[in-house]
Amino acid sequence: MKKNILLWGAVSTFLFSCNKQEIIQEARASNDIEMTPQGEYSTLATTIVNVTPSTNLNATFWSNIQTQLQSNPVDVVFADGTYTLTSTINLNNIGHSTNRLQLKCNTIGSAVITGSIATLMSITNNSKNILVHRLKFTGPVTGYGLVIQRSQNITVAYCRFEDMPNVYYGALGAHYATADKIIIRQNHFENIGVGSTAHMIYGSYGVTRLKVINNTFKDCAGSFVRFRGANSTHGVVYGNTFTSTGTYLTGVNPIFVEVPVFNDVNPGDETFGTSFMITKNKFNYSTSGNQNTRYALVFHHSGYNPPGRTHLISATDASTLGSGTVAQKRAIMSSKLGLDGTKILFGGNTNTNVATNVSYRCQGGYGAVAPWTGIVSIGTAVTASGLATTYEEALAFYDDLY
Repeated sequence: MKKNILLWGAVSTFLFSCNKQEIIQEARASNDIEMTPQGEYSTLATTIVNVTPSTNLNATFWSNIQTQLQSNPVDVVFADGTYTLTSTINLNNIGHSTNRLQLKCNTIGSAVITGSIATLMSITNNSKNILVHRLKFTGPVTGYGLVIQRSQNITVAYCRFEDMPNVYYGALGAHYATADKIIIRQNHFENIGVGSTAHMIYGSYGVTRLKVINNTFKDCAGSFVRFRGANSTHGVVYGNTFTSTGTYLTGVNPIFVEVPVFNDVNPGDETFGTSFMITKNKFNYSTSGNQNTRYALVFHHSGYNPPGRTHLISATDASTLGSGTVAQKRAIMSSKLGLDGTKILFGGNTNTNVATNVSYRCQGGYGAVAPWTGIVSIGTAVTASGLATTYEEALAFYDDLY
């Protein structure tokens, strides 16, 4: 391994960016970058570990980082250049409750992470208090650019996820029930995915408090942001700009925010997340390309009913969901789908060429027989009050629950 240079001392926040607007945005968020999960400024000196494209970022390297975190915050600073990986950068059970670990480069996108492998970077197994800052993920990766699993208090800020045409799952993933307080903010995502299974942000299997704030998204093969099954809930989507040009791949215009369940066993084993706050986003669809899926937010079911629920609703129930009173719609949502319209907070967004704001879509599949298939608007049955009104409120939303 190339010897790494360790510099000790207090670290000031140096803000570099590509243009004036990014400087303004990053300066606004600088306080959050430097704070611990408890909301206090660290008074300890920060250890700086410099790495280059030739550094071996193997298990021994991260074990040494973990040792240093016991005494001080640590910044792993990626020198400018292209890091062409032959194996995943794997952070396994890394982190400290108060001493933050930051993976960063000095200007946005100047350290490029790429490689013909399944996953470029993985943060997993109870890792915590980590900031991934300004890195660029791109290239022929096939699974994920960055995946976060069973880890807490992870922030990804000012990164770029671009031009990943072979990705099958996601530019960024956040998975499983102990994945909590994952903040994805002020990043740029563009040209992601090989097909409908690919997403810009893929949250699933019980992730909680996944917060998607002030990002820009442009052109994805599948739904842009997904909160899938197993009660993935308390999701925040605030202040983002979503753009689908209708020119990516075969001219797709996918759903922007999707809450799906896929029940391929009988009875089903996936249920909907129930609590979301979605506001101040710009949802922009082009008039080019496929015009059949221009939906801002969709709750989607495929397969069999899970126990105690009837996701495979009747045609009569579908009609009521579409044209009934608010009380009638909410009654079906609660009794059949397990959804509470008072906990789906949606409003204050700006739409361009969006067909519907909030919808329920039902399909059969996996051998299940569906009495009704289709999509119906439930926008009048959700709640447009109690929304965050500032960036700071969005960051803290749902934090008082647990």
